[in-house]
Amino acid sequence: MDKEKFNEIIERLKSNNKIYLGLSCKNIGNKEAKELAEALKVNKSLMYLDIGYNKISDAGAKELAEALKVNESLEVLFLDYNKIRNSGAKYFAEALKVNKALASLYLGGNNISNEYMEFFNNYNEGK
Repeated sequence: MDKEKFNEIIERLKSNNKIYLGLSCKNIGNKEAKELAEALKVNKSLMYLDIGYNKISDAGAKELAEALKVNESLEVLFLDYNKIRNSGAKYFAEALKVNKALASLYLGGNNISNEYMEFFNNYNEGK
């Protein structure tokens, strides 16, 4: 995805007029994940975000998890098949202790231990 198009998406997120956003397979890395995280901190209407099948690693996961601590609208987040490892999963586990809106967080296809995957699967089933 070119930078101009991505910046347009970020501005739309900040304007709170988007409910569903699918950005899978868009070559999104940690830099873009940080920009998405900043937009999520102020967005109050996005309910579904799919950023699976990208290049987000633990650094991007940390930024997104921090955003989840203050975001009150996002209900579903797909991060499957990125480059997230256990330390990235730990950031999300911590964020879920604070976030009350997120009902489902999908992290399959990442390099995450069975212990964390079981935690997230139980979380998804319990909401």
